[in-house]
Amino acid sequence: MRNKINNNNWLRILLGLFLIVYALNQFFHFIPFTYGEMPENTRHFIDAVAGYLPFLYIFEILIGLFLIINKWTPFILIILFPLTVSFLIFNLSNNDLIKIWPALIVALLNVILVLNYKKKYEVLFN
Repeated sequence: MRNKINNNNWLRILLGLFLIVYALNQFFHFIPFTYGEMPENTRHFIDAVAGYLPFLYIFEILIGLFLIINKWTPFILIILFPLTVSFLIFNLSNNDLIKIWPALIVALLNVILVLNYKKKYEVLFN
C-alpha cells in the first residue's frame, strides 16, 4: 500500500509539472513546438477560441500547482478530465500523430491517477 501511495505522489507531481511547463511554454516559448500545418477546421477552431486560450493556460498552471501541493487532488483530477479529452480530440483532429505525445502523456497520467483515487469517487456513484 505504501508503494502505491508513493507512486501516486510521483505521478501526481509529474502531471502537475508537465501541465505547468506546457502552459508556461505557451506564454514564454522556451521549448520550440509547433502544431505545423493544420486542417482548415482546426484553424477555424483555434481562431474562434484564441481569446480564451490565455485563461485556459492560467487554469492549467493553477491545476498543476494544486496537484503539486496535493490540494484537493481527487477533485482537481475530475476537473482536468474534460480538458484532457478536449486536448486529445484537438491533437487527433490535427492529423499529426507524431505531435500528439503531450496529449497522450496528460491523458495517461490523468487516467492512472483517477483510477488510483477511485475509492474517493465511490460516494459520487452510490
